[in-house]
Amino acid sequence: MSTELRRRRRKAPTRRGTGPHWLGRLPYLIVLSGVTAGLVLCFFHYFRKGSVLIAAALLFGALARLLLPEAQLGMLAVRSRSIDCWTLVFLGEAVAFVALSVPPMNKTGLVVAAAFGLLIAVVFVVRGVRFLLSQRGGARGAPRGAPGGVPPGSSPGRGQV
Repeated sequence: MSTELRRRRRKAPTRRGTGPHWLGRLPYLIVLSGVTAGLVLCFFHYFRKGSVLIAAALLFGALARLLLPEAQLGMLAVRSRSIDCWTLVFLGEAVAFVALSVPPMNKTGLVVAAAFGLLIAVVFVVRGVRFLLSQRGGARGAPRGAPGGVPPGSSPGRGQV
């Protein structure tokens, strides 16, 4: 009674145009450079301008994904056209909403926000190190996870409740 599920594999986009090879990467590079420039502006305390630039880059990516064929999109074409467009539109609108609705902060607010961001970064680093150490320790021992959740070396049903 085993049924084999076959996944429909996506075909690689074909090059139909006569344009140069770098032209296919141009929309992706525009979006990537827009987001990078927006992050740099945010780093230099121009939160609104940087966030609006990020939102504009994401919305440009959605428009490019909607209008251009897959051969000219590079890595902007990841999933289906509708999912890619809706994801980029949702993220762009969310960033624009946050950029336009958050009130400007004074110096004390910036220091508190930076301290909070540093705390979050430390927590992520500690969690990552703990995860790596747990993975490393699990590779040395017995095989991971016996079937049915029974530890290796014990048989199911004997004295276990």
